[in-house]
Amino acid sequence: MHRICMTVVGWLTWMTWALVMATPHAIEQPPNIVWIMADDLGWGEVELFPGDSKHGRLATPNLNKFGQEGTIFTQAYAGYTVCAPSRTTLFTGRHSGQFIKYGFDGQNLYHNQAHVRTAAQMLREAGYRTAAFGKTAPFQTPDSIAPLGFDHFKGQLSQLFCHNMYPIYYDYLPETGGSTGPNISQAFVAENNVTAKSREACMANPSAFNYSIDFFQDSALSWLDTYGAAPDKPFFLYVSYTIPHAGGWGSAPQAPENGAPVPSDGQYANRTGDWPTVEVDHAAVVTYLDARVGDILSKLQGLGIDNRTLVFFASDNGAHNEGGHDHTFFNSTGGLRGFKRSLYEGGVRTPAMARWPGRVPAGRVSNYSWAFWDFMPTVGDLVNGSWPSDIDGISILPELLGQEQAPKDYLFFTWGSGAKSGYGVRSGEWKGVVQTCNKNLQPSEEDSMELYHLPSDPFETNDVSQTHADVVTQLKALILPKNLSCTCFQC
Repeated sequence: MHRICMTVVGWLTWMTWALVMATPHAIEQPPNIVWIMADDLGWGEVELFPGDSKHGRLATPNLNKFGQEGTIFTQAYAGYTVCAPSRTTLFTGRHSGQFIKYGFDGQNLYHNQAHVRTAAQMLREAGYRTAAFGKTAPFQTPDSIAPLGFDHFKGQLSQLFCHNMYPIYYDYLPETGGSTGPNISQAFVAENNVTAKSREACMANPSAFNYSIDFFQDSALSWLDTYGAAPDKPFFLYVSYTIPHAGGWGSAPQAPENGAPVPSDGQYANRTGDWPTVEVDHAAVVTYLDARVGDILSKLQGLGIDNRTLVFFASDNGAHNEGGHDHTFFNSTGGLRGFKRSLYEGGVRTPAMARWPGRVPAGRVSNYSWAFWDFMPTVGDLVNGSWPSDIDGISILPELLGQEQAPKDYLFFTWGSGAKSGYGVRSGEWKGVVQTCNKNLQPSEEDSMELYHLPSDPFETNDVSQTHADVVTQLKALILPKNLSCTCFQC
């Protein structure tokens, strides 16, 4: 009989740790917390992760340094296989199988919505100054940013219009809005983006246009200059880039995805003769992202707060195959099966890393399986915060700090199309994939489940459901009592 649940020894280890390490876990001063989110970055696109191709590796020197100075998580998962639902799990601690139960639509979180409590709210209540820069989905309505946890914001509310990498309008939270008052996000004009835009025009004279990533970055760095070293309270900074997501040179209400806009092809400019233009741009935009991450780390060091700042890096889902880009060109998934909009590993595995000098072990590679919905209880555990007792996430603080931790019991993802929605479930070494739920968009005994043993079959090529029917039975027995949905969101 294959065992997929925690052992008694594992539970005893966990209980011993919990008794010894009482909150706030011997952390004398709660750290600053930074989450840096990439958009559609593949698991294999960071050099520290597997992913060689015949076209070589994409250059990510700053992320390499990040991982070498911290811990990389080779078995970490985004919250979903597309954007807003994934980020919903990050901020609420609930996976997509619970969205229907708690009234989530997977794309928006609303002010005064029942069952909505966010990680940003929790941190603000714990005494943190909070800020978000960039793409804010699932906070897409003007009255959601401040009430749901952010004191400061500049970026783009609409995830659709985030496809416009040289937008005319940006959104921001007025400084006078306050943390509990009405959040009236006001748009202002990037006047230099009003003129005709194209790949050729924007690359010929980058300084004549306002690239959205530069706007997000400059806003975040300026905010750090103002508040980063302030002695009165720690901060939570959420920097959410819109690259390497496919995009275009349009303006709202249009939102084309016809390339990979970037101000310059940089070191890849000499490949325009032998690589497709969109692949040259894709390579350049990944390295551009890498440089922006390096800028944030340098800023933290320059402000003298590096050693008291915990920084996470991850992508919101797997590698994309949009805007003319082919995810196989650079082996963006690192060989994992599937890509964005897939239940297979390539759709949900994320190149996650964490760095906190002196606390998070440097140069460590962790194969602990966790997902975005574990973020809220993890940082809550760290700052003695308060979160709903019925969320799906658990604190992975022991693993983060390099200590022994019992494995999670399961991970769960949904995807599909309407009535044909399915789900993926991972527990321990085993991964089950159901393409179509058979009963009322809920998992059932009748579901036809593919089964993969990830340690021996990381690319999910060999379905062993027939030879290991007992494991299929155990996986179903694990999730069926939880009253989950397999509804697809943003599909």
